[in-house]
Amino acid sequence: MNKEFALDVRGLAPPEPLEKALEAAAALQPGERLRMVHDREPCLLYPLLDKRGFRYLAEAQAEDRIEILIWRKGDAGASPVAANR
Repeated sequence: MNKEFALDVRGLAPPEPLEKALEAAAALQPGERLRMVHDREPCLLYPLLDKRGFRYLAEAQAEDRIEILIWRKGDAGASPVAANR
């Protein structure tokens, strides 16, 4: 069973959302994932997650709200794709 942590960075000034997301992602244990809520697309975050061995899935919830799921690459227990099968 997976465990999900929430990180709401809406309203924070750059680079604080990026820093908080990377810190929270680095702390993920097997079977855990992070749900980050942001008020804009964090384009600079994605290549940094790729380099650090993470996967992510972004979905716009509203014009000013996007949710990004982040989990470790290869962690089938945390993958939202595996959970939906």
